[in-house]
Amino acid sequence: MKSIFKTFALGGMLAFASASSQAALISISFSADPNAEANFLASLVGPSVTETFDSLGTAPGSIGAGHQNNWENRSSSFNTAVGTFTMVTEGQDAAAGNPYNKDLMIESRATGEFGRQALASSDTDLWLDSNDAKLVTWTIGAPLTGSFNAFGFYISDATDQGATLTLNFSNGTSAQVVLPAFNTNGNVGYVTVKTDMGIVGGVLDFINSNGTDGWGIDDVTVGRVPEPSTLLLMGLGLLGLGAARRRNAA
Repeated sequence: MKSIFKTFALGGMLAFASASSQAALISISFSADPNAEANFLASLVGPSVTETFDSLGTAPGSIGAGHQNNWENRSSSFNTAVGTFTMVTEGQDAAAGNPYNKDLMIESRATGEFGRQALASSDTDLWLDSNDAKLVTWTIGAPLTGSFNAFGFYISDATDQGATLTLNFSNGTSAQVVLPAFNTNGNVGYVTVKTDMGIVGGVLDFINSNGTDGWGIDDVTVGRVPEPSTLLLMGLGLLGLGAARRRNAA
């Protein structure tokens, strides 16, 4: 069943608290802090899985000048250690200069489009590129399915980018959250999602409002964090607020 969420703004972090005690609490944050990934990884307990996309650049190709005519690999769908990324709706016409507009791209600093190169720390550091798609779906999955409750990733050049996140939890509930556009045009930011319940699966729909722009994603990690204290306090606050309202109503 879908849970009903209230939305709070907490100093740059978007936090979502369910109205039901049986539904998961979710926090979503976006940070341009260069230490954001390191801080997230340091918060993990137990095993984790990271997809760097470096091993997917196995079929480099080029059909002429221009970034969209060069790639390290291309496919309409990539199966990875953290799930499957799929091109759903292309953003450009092949005749307009993007001949493989129906494919996602694995890119490097040598082949990638303007604004996304900031994802790469070296010439062999690859990322997954949307190839200016209007809709890309990440079906979340990993060897840790059912035992992880958090994930994080870098995203670059995504100023038009918004997303819809649907998560399925170990207690049989599910939740859907709309993420606002990430303000990272030409830059890199780190996104983290944390919950207080085990995630058994989900889908993140990356929605691009501009068919002539796109984004890149890299270093996607899924793992487990201790129950986030912010979420716990928020849950207690909501319970206290509910109790106060019931007393006032009486």
